[in-house]
Amino acid sequence: MALGSASSPNGTQPILLSASQRPRISKLQERILLLMVVTTIVAVVTFVMGFTFTKIYTSSAPDLGITGLVKKAVFIVFLVCNSIPVLLSVIATMNLIWPQHLGDIPLIQQAMKRAMVLIMFAFWSMVVAFAFGVCLVLMLLPWHSFHVFSSKAHK
Repeated sequence: MALGSASSPNGTQPILLSASQRPRISKLQERILLLMVVTTIVAVVTFVMGFTFTKIYTSSAPDLGITGLVKKAVFIVFLVCNSIPVLLSVIATMNLIWPQHLGDIPLIQQAMKRAMVLIMFAFWSMVVAFAFGVCLVLMLLPWHSFHVFSSKAHK
């Protein structure tokens, strides 16, 4: 419709791809589908991680003093680093969906490059969130209940 009103040579006619471009499009679509699966997995894993660690943190006894502030700071860093991959993976997925409908090969390639950068940042943020989540869980463990090296354990 827009092409017809702009007096384009194709007008309302569909743009036909040559035989050499069809396999290239199918390869690109396979890669896009793979990237979309990866971004969906990243979004689901970080979403579940956020709910799990939030429940663990809120169920622990509220601490006062410097240990409570350290736990709170670690939890905030975890939440920020965990929120970034969810948002980036949604943006990357939308970035991959949009150019498929247009069928323009250079646009699809640019979208894949942008999505790869977003996924890379999402993975690094997920690694940092995981590390801070492990630190948070280790800080919330009741270490006084472990009697591995006590005299009662050796008897």
